[in-house]
Amino acid sequence: MITLFDHLPDLPLLEILSYLSCLDALWAFSNLNARLTSLLSEQGFYYHVNLSSTRYQQFKALLSSLRFDEIQSLTIDVHASLLQIRCWPYLPRLRILKVKGVRNFRDVFSFAHRHASTLSHLTVESSRYFKTDGLSRRLCYPSWNLYKFISEILNNMFALRSLNLGMESSFFLHTWSFKTIQLPLTHLTVALHFICDLINLMLTDPLSHTLEQLHITLARNCDIESSMDAVSHLSRMKTLHTFTFAKSFEWQSNYEWSFIDRLTSAKVMPALRRMSFALVINYIDLIEMENSALFTDFRHIDVHYSFIIVAPSRESHAVLLNHVPRGSQSHPREIVSVTFMSGPWPDDQPFITPDVRYIETPKFRQHLFYTLPWVFDKFFQLCVPDRCISEVEVFMSPTMGKNYSSRLTKLDMSDNLPSCSTLLSNVIFPNKIVELQLFRCNRHVSMNLPNVSHLNLIDSLDSLRSNSLPFNVRTIQIVLHHECLHFATDDWTILRALSTLPLLKSLRILLYDMRIPPDHTSSQIIAERALLLSDFSFCFRRDKYPDPYDKISAYKRHWLFIKQLRKRILLASLEREPYISVEKDGCGLVAWF
Repeated sequence: MITLFDHLPDLPLLEILSYLSCLDALWAFSNLNARLTSLLSEQGFYYHVNLSSTRYQQFKALLSSLRFDEIQSLTIDVHASLLQIRCWPYLPRLRILKVKGVRNFRDVFSFAHRHASTLSHLTVESSRYFKTDGLSRRLCYPSWNLYKFISEILNNMFALRSLNLGMESSFFLHTWSFKTIQLPLTHLTVALHFICDLINLMLTDPLSHTLEQLHITLARNCDIESSMDAVSHLSRMKTLHTFTFAKSFEWQSNYEWSFIDRLTSAKVMPALRRMSFALVINYIDLIEMENSALFTDFRHIDVHYSFIIVAPSRESHAVLLNHVPRGSQSHPREIVSVTFMSGPWPDDQPFITPDVRYIETPKFRQHLFYTLPWVFDKFFQLCVPDRCISEVEVFMSPTMGKNYSSRLTKLDMSDNLPSCSTLLSNVIFPNKIVELQLFRCNRHVSMNLPNVSHLNLIDSLDSLRSNSLPFNVRTIQIVLHHECLHFATDDWTILRALSTLPLLKSLRILLYDMRIPPDHTSSQIIAERALLLSDFSFCFRRDKYPDPYDKISAYKRHWLFIKQLRKRILLASLEREPYISVEKDGCGLVAWF
């Protein structure tokens, strides 16, 4: 007996749809018949839309099947073409917009402005390399900063209640006049440049009366001590029940713990119920932390933390461990502790890398403590690079029997060395890592992370020849600095290795301070590889303070290369004309195939 697909009852069809992405479900079943359309609608595929991985012609075809007046949420993730948001029409009932891996803020904020009357939740996440920071011949990127967004658009979005700008430290707000905010936001996630920005934010009306969740990370080394007195002038955050304060372990400011202890007091945050923090402290701070109201008072706060004691201390690990709070009275927590030796940069260091500080420090022991489960999406860079760390020892409770989950989804690796987080119990689970950044790595790097979908290669082009390249990669971003070329290859024939990645949809290339662009052969290889993708970009940038060189001649060569690359792409794609956008001064292009 033969059973036709149309004869299947609803239950198995719903089971099939539950395994499909929004794109796959709509592409396969939309507009086939009224019954399947009804099932798609029942499962929310017409209300919550994500067409990030579509090709240009496929996207245009799918638009005709969508019901624009029914779409309530739209997601454009890191796998989407940088041009997709320009092609979306007005969506009259759009409430939630999530855009990740943002490059062109003007497009995003223009789209958000068009939906100002309905948007209640806005997520805009980016980072330095997504933004393609830097200078070209006449322009500075990014072309529109967040200050203009705040002052010209945000206050016109009267329905907005949740604003998530991510906690990526290289995507922080510049001179945000917080007191200009007139919106009663209930949720705010943001990276800040200075601690005084946090103070100003908490002093802003109506946020002090409406904010329920606040998640911040400090983007740069800043002086916390100078803001201690300002805490006493803060208004009561009457409704704030969830607070996250995170900063890198790379730098330390005096009074980090004292500041957090005052900031989270019942006088300032009377409704606080959940607190997560990542800090650098000393032994005296640890003694004060043990008796802090954060862990002991009537609010019964669920506390999660990760902190490191970096100052040389005579106290043994056992002595320190006795003072570490194991959660609050109402929310006890298992903790893990780690000791390691940190020393000076190795004498045989073969290169100097941009944005890396090379500081001679004595060798001394440091201690890291964290609660389980790990609640941050990334592991914070320790106070020294991984290659300067030795004698790592992990301590767990002998009674610990539970397998904890972890929210860590992003991982950094450098110099072919595994991240220190791989040695830590219940922090990293290889199957959960979806975003991997490689710094100064080559083909000998060992990844062994099967579910990585976004790969960011900074001066690590040769790592594409690694035998452990994850097969599930969908997006690759390649960043090369001219000053690193003596150890980081610019051999573009390596791109042929991408043929082993069946799911790859997006390739973005960003070159800093290049005197000479890729040659004709390399240009042909790049164009051929681009045609097999749905999203492609290639940009030249100048860093703000590069070594002196003939910039005018370099700009001219960049412009000619981009012009030639565009011509090659168009000649090879006659059957399906792509959407190509060239930057105003010709130093970069974006293509959607």
